Parts: sequence; structure tokens; C-alpha cells
Amino acid sequence: MSNKLILLAEDNIVNQKWPYDSCRSWVTRADAVANGREAVEALNRISYDLVLMDCQMPEMDGYEATAEIRRREGAIRHTPIIAMTAHALAGIGRSR
Repeated sequence: MSNKLILLAEDNIVNQKWPYDSCRSWVTRADAVANGREAVEALNRISYDLVLMDCQMPEMDGYEATAEIRRREGAIRHTPIIAMTAHALAGIGRSR
């Protein structure tokens, strides 16, 4: 996998950096947007190979944005969308 175009939907500027750093070997370009509404608009303009979507963002969260993207794509296209969150589940990784 090389020469890919990804969209990162993430409202936290610090969290926008690590996904791109992790994908640098196979990503040609990564665009970042700050909320789900901007992600939907970006996908209307550009055909991305992959979307990394934060679940909780202002204006339109990742769940709503994904539903709207799927509605607009219909049966013709199915852009891969990977959900991300910075929130850990309570109790995960704790010793008893």
C-alpha cells in the first residue's frame, strides 16, 4: 500500500500528529479537519483512500459524520473509515 490519500478528522491538534507519523511510509498526503461536518465536506470534494475519524468532535461527531458519509456514498462507493478515540475505557489495563 503506497501513494495513499487519507483524511484525519480530529479536533485536537496534538492528536492530529501521531496518526500521520504512524502512516508516513504509505501515505502520500494527509489532510486534517477539526470536526465531522468538515470531514463530510472534504469527502464531497476529494476522493480519499481512508478516513481516520475521531468519535467525539464538536459540531458533528464521528458517528454522525460516518452515517452522513455512508448516506451520500450510497451503493456506489464505500470509503474505509476507522473510528478513533482518545478516551480509554474505565478498568482497562488496571491490575486488580
